[in-house]
Amino acid sequence: MRRPTRFQLILALSLGLAGAACSVDRAAGPSPTERSSLLGLFDKDPSLINCPAGEAQSATALIGPLGGVLAAGGTQVVIPANAVLSPTTFTLNVPSSKYVEIEVTTDTSEHYVFAQPVVVTLDYGRCGRSNLLRAPLTAWNIDPQTKALLEPMTSVDNKLTQTVTFTTIHFSGYAVAD
Repeated sequence: MRRPTRFQLILALSLGLAGAACSVDRAAGPSPTERSSLLGLFDKDPSLINCPAGEAQSATALIGPLGGVLAAGGTQVVIPANAVLSPTTFTLNVPSSKYVEIEVTTDTSEHYVFAQPVVVTLDYGRCGRSNLLRAPLTAWNIDPQTKALLEPMTSVDNKLTQTVTFTTIHFSGYAVAD
């Protein structure tokens, strides 16, 4: 019987450690605190930014395979060509709220899924708080009724324009968090 080589021992040990790391049960996913730490974006649990309530605004448009734009209250939704397969009526609602939040709905379903990602830009300029200009802000998918943070969106915080931009393949409720 041959003895394993040094390379074979290291490989076996590495694979064993990788298997052990992968066997941790994460069926429910990381907690919001763990997720925040993993992303390295937050020093604390994220929460929706609190601002003076703005005026409720909405926009409705029939958008088809050629794409289109919805804009209301400083929020812009750009739907590229081929993201919508058949003409669909979309409504962008910016509620009068202490949060920078939106909800986008369609006439066909509660949670619309696009064939290609769309670009959403949320404007937090009405907040007028200098502390928002320090730490990065992020967009979150939220439950529109409870305001619970559901999922962080990969987003870009532009401090100059005071907007947070992200892409998504589904419409639901979204808000800005710190």
